[in-house]
Amino acid sequence: MTLPKISVSEQLAAAFAAMPPELPAAVTTMCDAVMMDVAGLCVAAGKADFVRSTVAATSEPGGCTMIGHAGGFNVATAALVNGTAAHGEDYDDTYEGGPIHAGVVIIPAVLATAEAHRLSGADVVRGVAVGCEVMCRLCTVAP
Repeated sequence: MTLPKISVSEQLAAAFAAMPPELPAAVTTMCDAVMMDVAGLCVAAGKADFVRSTVAATSEPGGCTMIGHAGGFNVATAALVNGTAAHGEDYDDTYEGGPIHAGVVIIPAVLATAEAHRLSGADVVRGVAVGCEVMCRLCTVAP
């Protein structure tokens, strides 16, 4: 078996670096819709037992937001709790090609990272678009 000269990670990085600065309107509209879905799900499940248990087990202080909770939390806690809350009731988005729930995996991680590194809203939308694209493509690759 011959290994590729350029790794998959390098190929992805090159493709994303070559992306135009402006995403198509349909992409940003979809990212906005999925982010609103995740935020609503986090608020709706915020007091559920599974969310309270996750908060109790992991909450460490920091500068990131757990949607629907007061205070600041570290990156890992915010991403974990937001992802747990968004997926807990299983009303989140589904990419049927997998099927996978890309939004609840990608958005909490992107939001926490963006907050920790003070990234812009445009960076958040690009991160969501890229993350969902990669996740959905990886899940539809035939073995």
